[in-house]
Amino acid sequence: MGALGDELVRLRRGRGVMDGDLPGRLGPVLYSMAGIEPGGNVEDLRKRLIRFLEDLAAGLPDDLRTAFAAALALREDVRFRFLDERMEWLADRLQRDVRTARRRADEAIRLVEATASSPASESGDYTDWHLIRLRALLLLDRAAPLAIEERTLVAGLDNLAEISIATSIPVPRGARSEEPVAKVEVLYGGSLIESSWPTATYLRYVIRLPQPLRYGQSHELGVSITTPCDQPFNPRYAIQPLRRCDEFDLRIRFGAAQSHKVWRMAGLPRGMVDDFADPDALLRPDATGDIHLRYEHLQMGRVYGARWSAPG
Repeated sequence: MGALGDELVRLRRGRGVMDGDLPGRLGPVLYSMAGIEPGGNVEDLRKRLIRFLEDLAAGLPDDLRTAFAAALALREDVRFRFLDERMEWLADRLQRDVRTARRRADEAIRLVEATASSPASESGDYTDWHLIRLRALLLLDRAAPLAIEERTLVAGLDNLAEISIATSIPVPRGARSEEPVAKVEVLYGGSLIESSWPTATYLRYVIRLPQPLRYGQSHELGVSITTPCDQPFNPRYAIQPLRRCDEFDLRIRFGAAQSHKVWRMAGLPRGMVDDFADPDALLRPDATGDIHLRYEHLQMGRVYGARWSAPG
């Protein structure tokens, strides 16, 4: 790990952010990144640090965000005195053993450090590339759900030869605990050279472009992601951009024989997503069982897409 990761590992010992000697436990990287002035009120420092760390972890998959919060005692329900107690709580929450819970916490810290260390402009956009448009078609009217994602990207530097994409496919709480799988296929615009599951719900894959792009050059590519017919997943399709995204166009086909309640998610804080059911955001699929949503100039760290209930 780098300097930030080392400071987070040191911080998680004992009571994490609730430690009585919190100012003395923070290193120069956290002081600088969180915008905290040494010598201030401890409670103000603690609140600012918690907000900063929660924002830093906002883009993680559900299980890793929980693991990060447990490791550092960010949430009220996991502010146990000792790290071992927090890891036991996490193991129970994830329905895994304590050793796995510790690995999840370590992975969460590594991913948070990687996100924070990624090249970024002053506005927070990743500078290697950004999206002009993401078009997604999710087909649920079949045994194996299929997502087709088409991206129009723009290079933010010369000689951009590869891009890395990550997606989360979390399982519902209480569902079977086997690690999910998904088949990724590049339909056009590049070739798949690597795919991995850093965690049980977090898929990362790398696409090599047909030829390196120049700064400002645009490129289109398409991928499909298929999940097994017997694999449960949370009833939502959404993105939480961590780089600039100008347009997100989403179509979901439920099928005319199905009857779902569907809610539009237009820039929600991540913590509202799992049980969002605002009546003002309720949508009705058309006669063919389709919905179509379009978002422009997405805010980084916010969630855009749709959530639906079981048919009935």
